[in-house]
Amino acid sequence: MIRKLFETSVFRLSLVYALLFSMVAAGALGFIYWMAKAQMQQQTDTRLQLETDVLLSRYRTSAVEGLVQIIQIRNSEGGSGFLISNLVHRQQQDLTRELDFETLSGDHTQAFATVPLGKITGSSQQTQPVRLLWTQLSGGYQLLVVTDLKEQHTLLDRLLQTVIAAIATIVALALLGGSFMGYNVLRRINAVGKTANDIISGNLARRMPVTSRNDEFDRLSRVLNSMLERIEQLMQGMREVTDNLAHDLRNPLNRLRNRLEASQYEAQDKADYPALIQDTMQDLDELIKTFNALLSIAQMESGVQREDWAEVDVATLTDELADLYTAVAEEAGLALTHQAEPGLYVHGNRQLLAQAITNLLDNAVKYTPAPGTISLSVTRQGEHVVVTVADNGQGIPADKREQVFKRFTRLDNARSTPGNGLGLSLVKAVADLHGATILLDDNHPGLQASLRFPLNTTRFSG
Repeated sequence: MIRKLFETSVFRLSLVYALLFSMVAAGALGFIYWMAKAQMQQQTDTRLQLETDVLLSRYRTSAVEGLVQIIQIRNSEGGSGFLISNLVHRQQQDLTRELDFETLSGDHTQAFATVPLGKITGSSQQTQPVRLLWTQLSGGYQLLVVTDLKEQHTLLDRLLQTVIAAIATIVALALLGGSFMGYNVLRRINAVGKTANDIISGNLARRMPVTSRNDEFDRLSRVLNSMLERIEQLMQGMREVTDNLAHDLRNPLNRLRNRLEASQYEAQDKADYPALIQDTMQDLDELIKTFNALLSIAQMESGVQREDWAEVDVATLTDELADLYTAVAEEAGLALTHQAEPGLYVHGNRQLLAQAITNLLDNAVKYTPAPGTISLSVTRQGEHVVVTVADNGQGIPADKREQVFKRFTRLDNARSTPGNGLGLSLVKAVADLHGATILLDDNHPGLQASLRFPLNTTRFSG
Protein backbone atom coordinates (compact mmCIF):
# COMPACT_ATOMS: atom_id res chain seq x y z
CA MET A 1 0.00 0.00 0.00
CA ILE A 2 2.78 2.43 0.95
CA ARG A 3 4.68 1.60 -2.22
CA LYS A 4 1.59 2.26 -4.33
CA LEU A 5 1.06 5.50 -2.43
CA PHE A 6 4.56 6.70 -3.33
CA GLU A 7 3.88 5.75 -6.97
CA THR A 8 0.77 7.95 -7.23
CA SER A 9 1.15 11.17 -9.20
CA VAL A 10 -0.77 13.11 -6.52
CA PHE A 11 1.79 12.18 -3.85
CA ARG A 12 4.68 13.06 -6.16
CA LEU A 13 3.10 16.40 -6.99
CA SER A 14 2.55 17.05 -3.30
CA LEU A 15 6.26 16.43 -2.70
CA VAL A 16 7.19 18.86 -5.46
CA TYR A 17 4.81 21.50 -4.11
CA ALA A 18 6.04 20.84 -0.56
CA LEU A 19 9.62 21.44 -1.70
CA LEU A 20 8.69 24.60 -3.59
CA PHE A 21 6.53 25.92 -0.77
CA SER A 22 9.22 25.10 1.78
CA MET A 23 11.80 26.99 -0.28
CA VAL A 24 9.48 30.00 -0.52
CA ALA A 25 8.67 29.79 3.19
CA ALA A 26 12.34 29.44 4.05
CA GLY A 27 13.16 32.50 1.95
CA ALA A 28 10.34 34.51 3.54
CA LEU A 29 11.22 33.46 7.09
CA GLY A 30 14.93 34.03 6.39
CA PHE A 31 14.11 37.54 5.20
CA ILE A 32 12.12 38.12 8.39
CA TYR A 33 15.07 36.88 10.45
CA TRP A 34 17.47 39.17 8.59
CA MET A 35 15.15 42.15 8.99
CA ALA A 36 14.73 41.45 12.71
CA LYS A 37 18.49 41.20 13.17
CA ALA A 38 19.06 44.45 11.27
CA GLN A 39 16.33 46.20 13.28
CA MET A 40 17.81 45.08 16.58
CA GLN A 41 21.27 46.29 15.56
CA GLN A 42 19.82 49.61 14.45
CA GLN A 43 18.09 50.05 17.82
CA THR A 44 21.31 49.16 19.62
CA ASP A 45 23.31 51.63 17.52
CA THR A 46 20.72 54.34 18.16
CA ARG A 47 20.96 53.74 21.89
CA LEU A 48 24.77 53.87 21.73
CA GLN A 49 24.59 57.10 19.79
CA LEU A 50 22.23 58.70 22.30
CA GLU A 51 24.46 57.71 25.20
CA THR A 52 27.51 59.02 23.38
CA ASP A 53 25.77 62.33 22.67
CA VAL A 54 25.00 62.74 26.38
CA LEU A 55 28.66 62.18 27.24
CA LEU A 56 29.85 64.49 24.48
CA SER A 57 27.61 67.28 25.73
CA ARG A 58 29.19 66.93 29.18
CA TYR A 59 32.65 66.89 27.57
CA ARG A 60 31.94 70.18 25.81
CA THR A 61 30.86 71.85 29.03
CA SER A 62 33.21 70.29 31.57
CA ALA A 63 36.14 69.12 29.42
CA VAL A 64 37.96 65.89 30.25
CA GLU A 65 37.51 66.14 34.01
CA GLY A 66 33.75 66.38 33.77
CA LEU A 67 33.56 63.52 31.26
CA VAL A 68 35.65 61.24 33.51
CA GLN A 69 33.40 62.07 36.42
CA ILE A 70 30.14 61.23 34.64
CA ILE A 71 31.71 58.05 33.27
CA GLN A 72 32.55 56.93 36.76
CA ILE A 73 29.04 57.74 37.96
CA ARG A 74 27.37 55.81 35.15
CA ASN A 75 29.70 52.85 35.51
CA SER A 76 29.01 52.72 39.25
CA GLU A 77 25.20 52.93 38.80
CA GLY A 78 24.95 49.89 36.51
CA GLY A 79 21.57 48.58 35.42
CA SER A 80 21.55 50.85 32.44
CA GLY A 81 22.68 48.12 30.12
CA PHE A 82 25.79 50.01 29.11
CA LEU A 83 29.42 49.50 29.96
CA ILE A 84 31.08 52.87 29.79
CA SER A 85 34.80 52.69 29.12
CA ASN A 86 37.25 55.23 30.47
CA LEU A 87 38.85 57.60 28.13
CA VAL A 88 41.79 56.11 26.32
CA HIS A 89 44.55 58.30 24.96
CA ARG A 90 46.13 57.38 21.64
CA GLN A 91 49.54 57.29 23.21
CA GLN A 92 48.28 54.67 25.64
CA GLN A 93 46.32 52.51 23.10
CA ASP A 94 45.40 53.19 19.48
CA LEU A 95 41.97 51.53 19.16
CA THR A 96 41.75 52.21 15.43
CA ARG A 97 44.41 49.56 14.85
CA GLU A 98 42.85 46.96 17.14
CA LEU A 99 39.14 47.24 16.25
CA ASP A 100 37.53 46.29 12.96
CA PHE A 101 35.13 49.14 12.41
CA GLU A 102 32.00 48.39 10.33
CA THR A 103 30.84 51.94 9.69
CA LEU A 104 32.89 55.14 9.85
CA SER A 105 31.48 58.66 9.92
CA GLY A 106 32.33 61.15 7.23
CA ASP A 107 34.86 63.01 9.41
CA HIS A 108 36.33 59.72 10.68
CA THR A 109 35.59 60.64 14.28
CA GLN A 110 32.99 57.92 15.03
CA ALA A 111 32.66 54.24 14.11
CA PHE A 112 30.62 51.16 15.18
CA ALA A 113 32.03 47.67 15.73
CA THR A 114 30.98 44.27 17.13
CA VAL A 115 33.84 42.59 19.01
CA PRO A 116 34.39 40.15 21.89
CA LEU A 117 34.30 41.82 25.28
CA GLY A 118 37.83 40.55 26.03
CA LYS A 119 39.27 42.65 23.23
CA ILE A 120 38.29 45.73 25.21
CA THR A 121 39.05 44.52 28.72
CA GLY A 122 42.19 42.63 27.72
CA SER A 123 40.85 39.29 29.03
CA SER A 124 40.90 36.39 26.56
CA GLN A 125 38.24 34.53 28.58
CA GLN A 126 35.51 37.11 27.93
CA THR A 127 34.27 35.98 24.51
CA GLN A 128 30.70 37.24 24.59
CA PRO A 129 30.07 39.77 21.82
CA VAL A 130 29.43 43.42 22.53
CA ARG A 131 28.47 46.38 20.39
CA LEU A 132 30.51 49.57 20.69
CA LEU A 133 30.64 53.09 19.41
CA TRP A 134 34.14 54.61 19.15
CA THR A 135 34.45 58.41 19.18
CA GLN A 136 37.63 60.40 18.54
CA LEU A 137 37.88 63.42 20.87
CA SER A 138 40.20 66.38 20.68
CA GLY A 139 43.56 66.13 22.39
CA GLY A 140 44.08 62.52 21.30
CA TYR A 141 41.40 61.04 23.60
CA GLN A 142 39.17 58.14 22.48
CA LEU A 143 35.71 57.48 23.97
CA LEU A 144 34.14 53.99 23.89
CA VAL A 145 30.48 53.35 24.67
CA VAL A 146 29.78 49.62 24.89
CA THR A 147 26.58 47.53 25.30
CA ASP A 148 26.09 43.84 25.85
CA LEU A 149 24.47 41.83 22.96
CA LYS A 150 23.56 38.77 25.01
CA GLU A 151 19.81 39.48 25.06
CA GLN A 152 19.72 40.30 21.36
CA HIS A 153 21.60 37.12 20.47
CA THR A 154 19.33 35.06 22.71
CA LEU A 155 16.29 36.53 21.00
CA LEU A 156 17.80 35.96 17.54
CA ASP A 157 18.65 32.36 18.43
CA ARG A 158 15.04 31.76 19.48
CA LEU A 159 13.82 33.40 16.30
CA LEU A 160 16.14 31.21 14.23
CA GLN A 161 14.90 28.10 16.01
CA THR A 162 11.34 29.22 15.35
CA VAL A 163 12.10 29.70 11.66
CA ILE A 164 13.67 26.22 11.41
CA ALA A 165 10.74 24.68 13.29
CA ALA A 166 8.25 26.47 11.04
CA ILE A 167 9.98 25.19 7.90
CA ALA A 168 10.10 21.66 9.30
CA THR A 169 6.41 21.89 10.22
CA ILE A 170 5.52 23.10 6.73
CA VAL A 171 7.43 20.21 5.14
CA ALA A 172 5.85 17.68 7.52
CA LEU A 173 2.33 19.03 6.93
CA ALA A 174 2.91 19.03 3.18
CA LEU A 175 4.05 15.40 3.32
CA LEU A 176 1.10 14.44 5.49
CA GLY A 177 -1.29 16.31 3.19
CA GLY A 178 0.24 14.69 0.14
CA SER A 179 -0.02 11.28 1.79
CA PHE A 180 -3.64 11.91 2.70
CA MET A 181 -4.55 13.11 -0.79
CA GLY A 182 -2.59 10.29 -2.38
CA TYR A 183 -4.34 7.77 -0.12
CA ASN A 184 -7.76 9.15 -1.04
CA VAL A 185 -6.94 9.06 -4.75
CA LEU A 186 -5.50 5.56 -4.43
CA ARG A 187 -8.57 4.42 -2.49
CA ARG A 188 -10.92 5.72 -5.18
CA ILE A 189 -8.80 4.22 -7.95
CA ASN A 190 -8.82 0.89 -6.11
CA ALA A 191 -12.62 1.11 -5.86
CA VAL A 192 -12.83 1.70 -9.61
CA GLY A 193 -10.41 -1.17 -10.23
CA LYS A 194 -12.44 -3.52 -8.02
CA THR A 195 -15.61 -2.56 -9.87
CA ALA A 196 -13.88 -3.12 -13.20
CA ASN A 197 -12.69 -6.56 -12.06
CA ASP A 198 -16.22 -7.46 -11.00
CA ILE A 199 -17.50 -6.40 -14.41
CA ILE A 200 -14.76 -8.41 -16.14
CA SER A 201 -15.84 -11.39 -14.05
CA GLY A 202 -19.32 -11.10 -15.54
CA ASN A 203 -21.22 -8.92 -13.08
CA LEU A 204 -22.47 -6.29 -15.54
CA ALA A 205 -24.79 -4.81 -12.92
CA ARG A 206 -21.83 -3.28 -11.01
CA ARG A 207 -21.34 0.48 -11.27
CA MET A 208 -18.55 2.88 -10.45
CA PRO A 209 -18.91 4.51 -6.99
CA VAL A 210 -20.18 8.10 -6.99
CA THR A 211 -19.93 10.42 -3.98
CA SER A 212 -21.69 13.70 -3.18
CA ARG A 213 -18.53 15.77 -3.80
CA ASN A 214 -19.16 16.02 -7.55
CA ASP A 215 -15.44 16.18 -8.30
CA GLU A 216 -13.66 14.96 -11.43
CA PHE A 217 -13.78 11.35 -10.22
CA ASP A 218 -17.55 11.56 -9.76
CA ARG A 219 -18.02 13.09 -13.21
CA LEU A 220 -15.85 10.38 -14.75
CA SER A 221 -17.74 7.70 -12.81
CA ARG A 222 -21.08 8.99 -14.09
CA VAL A 223 -19.82 8.83 -17.69
CA LEU A 224 -18.48 5.32 -17.13
CA ASN A 225 -21.74 4.27 -15.47
CA SER A 226 -23.71 5.53 -18.47
CA MET A 227 -21.40 3.56 -20.73
CA LEU A 228 -21.73 0.44 -18.55
CA GLU A 229 -25.50 0.80 -18.51
CA ARG A 230 -25.53 1.00 -22.29
CA ILE A 231 -23.22 -2.01 -22.54
CA GLU A 232 -25.45 -3.96 -20.16
CA GLN A 233 -28.49 -3.07 -22.26
CA LEU A 234 -26.71 -4.16 -25.43
CA MET A 235 -25.56 -7.41 -23.83
CA GLN A 236 -29.04 -8.07 -22.49
CA GLY A 237 -30.47 -7.28 -25.90
CA MET A 238 -27.96 -9.59 -27.53
CA ARG A 239 -28.89 -12.41 -25.18
CA GLU A 240 -32.58 -11.83 -25.84
CA VAL A 241 -31.96 -11.70 -29.58
CA THR A 242 -29.94 -14.90 -29.44
CA ASP A 243 -32.57 -16.71 -27.38
CA ASN A 244 -35.47 -15.47 -29.49
CA LEU A 245 -33.63 -16.10 -32.73
CA ALA A 246 -32.89 -19.68 -31.70
CA HIS A 247 -36.51 -20.17 -30.68
CA ASP A 248 -38.02 -18.61 -33.82
CA LEU A 249 -35.67 -20.35 -36.23
CA ARG A 250 -36.12 -23.76 -34.65
CA ASN A 251 -39.64 -24.30 -36.01
CA PRO A 252 -38.98 -23.47 -39.69
CA LEU A 253 -35.72 -25.40 -39.63
CA ASN A 254 -37.46 -28.41 -38.10
CA ARG A 255 -40.16 -28.18 -40.75
CA LEU A 256 -37.53 -28.07 -43.47
CA ARG A 257 -35.72 -31.07 -42.03
CA ASN A 258 -38.88 -33.10 -41.56
CA ARG A 259 -40.07 -32.24 -45.04
CA LEU A 260 -36.75 -33.25 -46.61
CA GLU A 261 -36.58 -36.40 -44.48
CA ALA A 262 -40.09 -37.39 -45.51
CA SER A 263 -39.29 -36.83 -49.17
CA GLN A 264 -36.18 -39.00 -48.77
CA TYR A 265 -37.80 -42.06 -47.26
CA GLU A 266 -41.35 -41.83 -48.58
CA ALA A 267 -42.36 -42.29 -52.20
CA GLN A 268 -43.52 -39.00 -53.68
CA ASP A 269 -45.56 -38.41 -56.76
CA LYS A 270 -44.17 -35.99 -59.26
CA ALA A 271 -47.25 -33.87 -58.71
CA ASP A 272 -46.28 -33.43 -55.01
CA TYR A 273 -42.83 -32.01 -55.71
CA PRO A 274 -43.98 -28.49 -56.75
CA ALA A 275 -45.90 -28.15 -53.48
CA LEU A 276 -42.94 -29.49 -51.52
CA ILE A 277 -40.59 -27.08 -53.22
CA GLN A 278 -43.05 -24.20 -52.74
CA ASP A 279 -43.38 -24.88 -49.00
CA THR A 280 -39.61 -25.19 -48.64
CA MET A 281 -39.03 -21.93 -50.50
CA GLN A 282 -41.64 -20.20 -48.34
CA ASP A 283 -39.86 -21.28 -45.15
CA LEU A 284 -36.52 -20.23 -46.60
CA ASP A 285 -37.98 -16.85 -47.57
CA GLU A 286 -39.13 -16.35 -43.98
CA LEU A 287 -35.64 -17.17 -42.74
CA ILE A 288 -34.05 -14.79 -45.24
CA LYS A 289 -36.56 -12.11 -44.31
CA THR A 290 -35.68 -12.53 -40.63
CA PHE A 291 -31.94 -12.22 -41.26
CA ASN A 292 -32.44 -9.27 -43.61
CA ALA A 293 -34.51 -7.51 -40.95
CA LEU A 294 -31.83 -8.14 -38.32
CA LEU A 295 -29.15 -6.87 -40.69
CA SER A 296 -31.15 -3.75 -41.48
CA ILE A 297 -31.74 -3.01 -37.81
CA ALA A 298 -28.04 -3.47 -37.03
CA GLN A 299 -27.02 -1.17 -39.89
CA MET A 300 -29.47 1.52 -38.82
CA GLU A 301 -28.43 1.33 -35.17
CA SER A 302 -24.80 1.78 -36.23
CA GLY A 303 -25.77 4.81 -38.35
CA VAL A 304 -24.01 3.65 -41.51
CA GLN A 305 -26.91 4.26 -43.88
CA ARG A 306 -26.51 8.01 -44.34
CA GLU A 307 -25.11 8.14 -47.85
CA ASP A 308 -28.34 8.68 -49.78
CA TRP A 309 -30.05 11.14 -47.46
CA ALA A 310 -32.02 13.99 -48.95
CA GLU A 311 -35.10 16.12 -48.34
CA VAL A 312 -38.09 13.79 -48.53
CA ASP A 313 -41.57 15.09 -49.32
CA VAL A 314 -43.55 13.10 -46.77
CA ALA A 315 -46.95 13.84 -48.36
CA THR A 316 -45.82 12.47 -51.73
CA LEU A 317 -44.30 9.40 -50.06
CA THR A 318 -47.46 8.57 -48.10
CA ASP A 319 -49.59 9.15 -51.23
CA GLU A 320 -47.68 6.37 -52.97
CA LEU A 321 -47.92 4.05 -49.98
CA ALA A 322 -51.63 4.77 -49.57
CA ASP A 323 -52.26 3.86 -53.22
CA LEU A 324 -50.38 0.58 -52.71
CA TYR A 325 -52.08 -0.40 -49.46
CA THR A 326 -55.59 0.58 -50.49
CA ALA A 327 -55.79 -2.56 -52.59
CA VAL A 328 -54.21 -4.67 -49.83
CA ALA A 329 -56.72 -3.35 -47.29
CA GLU A 330 -59.63 -4.02 -49.63
CA GLU A 331 -58.53 -7.64 -50.05
CA ALA A 332 -58.62 -7.98 -46.25
CA GLY A 333 -62.07 -6.36 -46.07
CA LEU A 334 -60.74 -3.09 -44.65
CA ALA A 335 -61.02 0.56 -45.64
CA LEU A 336 -57.92 2.79 -45.85
CA THR A 337 -58.10 6.59 -45.72
CA HIS A 338 -55.25 8.99 -46.34
CA GLN A 339 -54.82 12.67 -45.53
CA ALA A 340 -51.59 14.68 -45.76
CA GLU A 341 -50.63 18.34 -45.54
CA PRO A 342 -48.58 19.28 -48.62
CA GLY A 343 -45.04 20.66 -48.57
CA LEU A 344 -43.78 18.91 -45.43
CA TYR A 345 -40.17 17.74 -45.73
CA VAL A 346 -37.85 15.73 -43.51
CA HIS A 347 -34.16 15.03 -44.07
CA GLY A 348 -33.56 11.31 -44.36
CA ASN A 349 -33.43 8.17 -46.46
CA ARG A 350 -36.59 7.80 -48.52
CA GLN A 351 -36.39 4.01 -48.71
CA LEU A 352 -36.00 3.59 -44.96
CA LEU A 353 -38.84 6.01 -44.24
CA ALA A 354 -41.05 4.08 -46.63
CA GLN A 355 -40.06 0.80 -44.95
CA ALA A 356 -40.98 2.13 -41.48
CA ILE A 357 -44.40 3.40 -42.60
CA THR A 358 -44.96 0.17 -44.54
CA ASN A 359 -44.32 -1.90 -41.40
CA LEU A 360 -46.90 0.15 -39.49
CA LEU A 361 -49.43 -0.34 -42.31
CA ASP A 362 -48.65 -4.09 -42.42
CA ASN A 363 -49.36 -4.40 -38.71
CA ALA A 364 -52.57 -2.40 -39.05
CA VAL A 365 -53.80 -4.65 -41.85
CA LYS A 366 -52.68 -7.82 -40.04
CA TYR A 367 -54.29 -7.08 -36.68
CA THR A 368 -57.48 -5.25 -37.71
CA PRO A 369 -60.45 -7.58 -38.18
CA ALA A 370 -62.88 -6.98 -41.03
CA PRO A 371 -64.77 -4.83 -41.45
CA GLY A 372 -62.39 -2.25 -40.05
CA THR A 373 -60.81 1.08 -40.94
CA ILE A 374 -57.22 2.24 -41.20
CA SER A 375 -56.12 5.86 -41.48
CA LEU A 376 -52.80 7.26 -42.67
CA SER A 377 -52.20 10.98 -42.01
CA VAL A 378 -49.37 13.50 -42.22
CA THR A 379 -49.60 16.72 -40.19
CA ARG A 380 -47.36 19.46 -38.91
CA GLN A 381 -47.22 19.93 -35.16
CA GLY A 382 -44.90 22.77 -34.24
CA GLU A 383 -41.44 21.97 -35.62
CA HIS A 384 -42.28 18.33 -36.27
CA VAL A 385 -43.78 16.29 -39.08
CA VAL A 386 -46.08 13.66 -37.58
CA VAL A 387 -46.94 10.52 -39.55
CA THR A 388 -49.81 8.64 -37.92
CA VAL A 389 -51.18 5.18 -38.70
CA ALA A 390 -54.37 4.42 -36.77
CA ASP A 391 -56.72 1.41 -36.79
CA ASN A 392 -59.65 0.04 -34.82
CA GLY A 393 -58.22 -3.43 -34.35
CA GLN A 394 -56.95 -5.31 -31.31
CA GLY A 395 -54.53 -2.63 -30.11
CA ILE A 396 -51.66 -3.12 -27.66
CA PRO A 397 -52.07 -3.04 -23.87
CA ALA A 398 -50.50 0.03 -22.27
CA ASP A 399 -48.05 -2.03 -20.19
CA LYS A 400 -46.75 -3.78 -23.33
CA ARG A 401 -46.15 -0.74 -25.57
CA GLU A 402 -42.48 -0.35 -24.68
CA GLN A 403 -41.83 -4.08 -24.79
CA VAL A 404 -43.02 -4.51 -28.42
CA PHE A 405 -40.06 -2.50 -29.71
CA LYS A 406 -37.65 -5.24 -28.59
CA ARG A 407 -36.56 -7.72 -31.21
CA PHE A 408 -38.57 -10.92 -31.63
CA THR A 409 -41.23 -9.69 -29.20
CA ARG A 410 -44.66 -11.03 -30.07
CA LEU A 411 -47.74 -10.67 -27.93
CA ASP A 412 -49.97 -13.63 -27.16
CA ASN A 413 -52.67 -12.51 -29.59
CA ALA A 414 -50.11 -12.33 -32.42
CA ARG A 415 -48.47 -15.73 -32.14
CA SER A 416 -51.01 -17.37 -34.43
CA THR A 417 -50.21 -14.97 -37.28
CA PRO A 418 -47.12 -15.11 -39.49
CA GLY A 419 -44.23 -12.83 -38.57
CA ASN A 420 -40.91 -12.69 -36.79
CA GLY A 421 -41.44 -9.95 -34.20
CA LEU A 422 -39.01 -7.56 -35.89
CA GLY A 423 -41.42 -5.12 -37.55
CA LEU A 424 -41.70 -2.55 -34.76
CA SER A 425 -38.01 -3.02 -33.88
CA LEU A 426 -37.16 -1.94 -37.42
CA VAL A 427 -39.54 1.03 -37.15
CA LYS A 428 -37.85 2.08 -33.90
CA ALA A 429 -34.41 1.77 -35.53
CA VAL A 430 -35.48 3.96 -38.46
CA ALA A 431 -36.94 6.54 -36.08
CA ASP A 432 -33.77 6.66 -33.98
CA LEU A 433 -31.62 6.96 -37.10
CA HIS A 434 -33.64 10.01 -38.24
CA GLY A 435 -33.77 11.63 -34.80
CA ALA A 436 -37.50 10.89 -34.57
CA THR A 437 -39.66 9.46 -31.80
CA ILE A 438 -42.36 6.84 -32.02
CA LEU A 439 -45.43 6.89 -29.79
CA LEU A 440 -48.05 4.18 -29.39
CA ASP A 441 -51.42 5.30 -28.06
CA ASP A 442 -54.96 4.03 -27.66
CA ASN A 443 -57.28 4.78 -30.60
CA HIS A 444 -60.46 3.79 -28.72
CA PRO A 445 -60.56 1.11 -29.95
CA GLY A 446 -57.41 0.01 -31.73
CA LEU A 447 -53.92 1.44 -31.91
CA GLN A 448 -52.53 4.78 -33.01
CA ALA A 449 -48.83 4.76 -33.95
CA SER A 450 -47.22 8.17 -34.51
CA LEU A 451 -43.77 8.97 -35.89
CA ARG A 452 -42.56 12.50 -35.01
CA PHE A 453 -39.79 13.67 -37.37
CA PRO A 454 -37.90 16.97 -37.08
CA LEU A 455 -39.29 19.35 -39.73
CA ASN A 456 -36.88 20.58 -42.43
CA THR A 457 -37.91 24.24 -42.11
CA THR A 458 -35.62 25.34 -44.96
CA ARG A 459 -37.89 23.48 -47.39
CA PHE A 460 -41.18 24.23 -45.70
CA SER A 461 -43.51 26.05 -48.06
CA GLY A 462 -46.85 25.72 -46.33
